[in-house]
Amino acid sequence: MTLVLNRKKSAKATPVQTHDLGSGGALPTHPFVALVPGTAAPLVRLDLPEALKGQARDRVAARQLRDAYGGSDAGLDLRPARLAGTRDGWSRVLVADIAERQDWARAVAPAGALCRAVLPDYLALPAAPDLWVIEACGDHIRARLGPEDGFSGEADLALTLLEKAAALAPPRAVLRLGAAAPEIDAYLDAQNLTICGAASELAAHGVTDPQVFGHGEFALDLARDPGAERAEMRRRLRQLRLPAGLAVLGLVGWVAATVMETRELRDQSLAYRQNAERILRDVMIPTGPILDIRTQVTQRLERARTARSDGDAEARPLDVLRRAGAVLADHDGTITRVSYQPGAGLVIDVQLADFAALDALVSALRTTGVEPRVAQSVTREGAGIEAVLAMAVTQNGGRR
Repeated sequence: MTLVLNRKKSAKATPVQTHDLGSGGALPTHPFVALVPGTAAPLVRLDLPEALKGQARDRVAARQLRDAYGGSDAGLDLRPARLAGTRDGWSRVLVADIAERQDWARAVAPAGALCRAVLPDYLALPAAPDLWVIEACGDHIRARLGPEDGFSGEADLALTLLEKAAALAPPRAVLRLGAAAPEIDAYLDAQNLTICGAASELAAHGVTDPQVFGHGEFALDLARDPGAERAEMRRRLRQLRLPAGLAVLGLVGWVAATVMETRELRDQSLAYRQNAERILRDVMIPTGPILDIRTQVTQRLERARTARSDGDAEARPLDVLRRAGAVLADHDGTITRVSYQPGAGLVIDVQLADFAALDALVSALRTTGVEPRVAQSVTREGAGIEAVLAMAVTQNGGRR
């Protein structure tokens, strides 16, 4: 599909081809914009105070996103959506999974500079103030609700989002593209909205000519590594001459060290997350998404308790603690919490020196008739590791 890139200050329009990365076709040999499913990279609206600027606004946005989805933002790529000229006052973030974003970047890497950007498919629709652009392809709906908003999804989800958007600010007109969508079209008719089938009809309703890629969409390029700007800053700082002498040299060193430490911490955090997910895949959650490890482990343990038959007797927590107590006392470590969960048995949180100490403790516990499961283990910087052990005693006093 070929779209037209309109620029407000340009007398000519430059044609830009779009390429669907999910189509499996070869990459174009001329400039193009790669499109990915909008459902995998949604725009999320946040309630941010106008006074917040810079990094403080970024931190509050990340916290609101964690609170809204009840989990962690680890593994997510969050980008402020400064569309339609918004700078410090942005109120939406583009959210994508880091692993998927990296896959998209690798997919377009062979095209080099020919790939202008990787964007969610709804950002390829034309946009203008007070205008909704809705395109249907089967049961899949793409929508652009003005320059700063948009989404992709199934018809029922799209209908819900349109109802919410109309309650906040109904448009002057709707540019309806693509195939018929009975539910969507019936809703638009019921709202008495002005519906146009071509952009040329919009001027009569006071709507400016919609632009494609004319509202800063390329700044949300998902092929760009968010850390690339920091790396470029380090490169430029290394090339600077040092007219201020040792003071400037010290500043450069401090900036470089901070960026490198940030990258190491990010990589380490990702490694911890992946390690925990591997353990969960082997032990508790073989399929499905893993979003909040602690919550999902608790839920799985609760389901296991509920599913146990009435005849399946369970060892008393004190028996488990008595058998495990001597082993725990012989190993260097700190018990931070002991709890009992029906179906899972005795759950003990311990702090140990390293993973080797954890393996030794688990092996020793098994020799006493206790069957430990490592529900979670993470490394804490400067404090060894923390592990969650779910333990039960087999009914015959030996291993299951």
